[in-house]
Amino acid sequence: MKRREFICGLSCLIAGFGIGQVVPFKFFKYTDKEDGIERVGLGGFTVAVSSHCNLNCKGCDTYSPLAKEEFVSFEDFSRDLDKLKELAPDREMNIAFMGGEPLLNPDITKLIRKTKEVYPEPRSVILTNGILLSQMSDDFWKTIMECEVDLRITTYPINIDRSSYEKKEKEFNINIGKDILKADKLYDFNKKEVIDDNYKEYSEGFEWSKNVLDLNGKQDYVEKRKSCPHRGIVQYARGNIYYCYVHAFINAFIDYFKVDIPITKDDYIRIADVKDIKEIDDFLSKPKPLCRFCKQCHNTCYGGEPLEWGFSERKISEWT
Repeated sequence: MKRREFICGLSCLIAGFGIGQVVPFKFFKYTDKEDGIERVGLGGFTVAVSSHCNLNCKGCDTYSPLAKEEFVSFEDFSRDLDKLKELAPDREMNIAFMGGEPLLNPDITKLIRKTKEVYPEPRSVILTNGILLSQMSDDFWKTIMECEVDLRITTYPINIDRSSYEKKEKEFNINIGKDILKADKLYDFNKKEVIDDNYKEYSEGFEWSKNVLDLNGKQDYVEKRKSCPHRGIVQYARGNIYYCYVHAFINAFIDYFKVDIPITKDDYIRIADVKDIKEIDDFLSKPKPLCRFCKQCHNTCYGGEPLEWGFSERKISEWT
């Protein structure tokens, strides 16, 4: 292995998902001792455990209301995780399981245990809407406990029963983190309609927002990338590493609305084809063609443009 000096670590704020906590993975800079060039290094990533979701929020940052049902396969994930460990045995990868909704994936416990096997030190994170927690098996809860996973729920203003998973939380001695979406309306989850328009319980919390796309691709992505709020939120999907989750999921937006946003071979790197970890580091250190279509870099707010939360109507204005 080439010697590397790690200069700084950045905790990545996953505010693009409307989540205000800092998840513990790093996107760091280092100087390669061999050639003296400063690069951005891979120190962790989020995993698109599922592309679709059982909630379908308006303006979803991962375009889940538009996505077809798709899961990351255990076989592909296992192969790629082993490859990354082989490429950089001295690095610990901090991994966050997201979606869509990660609990929809029937292999979620296998994915967690495989991650713990390959990268035992960092704590993995699951970010969920909590709707399916009451249906999860004891094996799932045991896996969360034994693998020391940080389980976090985004509490949306919907009328679901939370008492059953709160019992599991106590039974397995798990501390579930909660991130509350600020809202003044309560919705019936099944009927998708407002049942209380003067809701007080979620009067404090993070505010919902949307990432805004530029369908003409006129953004100065080379310059604006320096302040991009997505910087460092590296995404794994379909065997590839993407610069951010917008790049990883924008294909659903393109397919649904039939818009002309080209995805090129320079917008992702396939792990199976990588021979040296420096290839991934170099990939993450450069702006991507897809960045031309994202207005988010012009906004210093991590959460994007304010948007009232509700169920998606699959209108293009939710993302533009």
